[in-house]
Amino acid sequence: MPIDWLAPESSYRSYLQARSLLNMLIIAALIATSYFTGVYPKHLVPLWIIGLIWTAVTLFFSLYFASRRFLFTGYAKTAEGMHLKRGAMIRKIRGVPLNRIQHVEYKQSFLERGFGIARLAMYTAGSGGADLTVPGLLPDKAMQLKAELLNTIAHEPSPEDSHHE
Repeated sequence: MPIDWLAPESSYRSYLQARSLLNMLIIAALIATSYFTGVYPKHLVPLWIIGLIWTAVTLFFSLYFASRRFLFTGYAKTAEGMHLKRGAMIRKIRGVPLNRIQHVEYKQSFLERGFGIARLAMYTAGSGGADLTVPGLLPDKAMQLKAELLNTIAHEPSPEDSHHE
């Protein structure tokens, strides 16, 4: 059965780019701190070469890689489960059967809030963390999807019900 994939909101691309840029700024701050405190070996590689490398890596991750990751991200809810595909270089498609979902959580970081998006995390029995997290949803869509999943979970027959018949 083919899956009808839904793309994340377009602001998810900008979110990925901003998150990448923030990570690269943290790296730049660490390099600058090590340079000005004398930890950086100035005689090995001049700072301007490190700056050029940093700029190239930043442009690659912030523009190219984040855009590719956005292009290859999609989610779908079928009668059987929730599905997520993603990957800029290594592609993954994951699915969680609806009857295994035990908990659904709406999440929104400070940065996601700034871009007007949220994510939905689904947990199954025996997992230490979220088994599936759908990123780049509008907050209303995330809450609607959460309500649908919780409604489906609430109406799933439990294994104990089949033993009592």
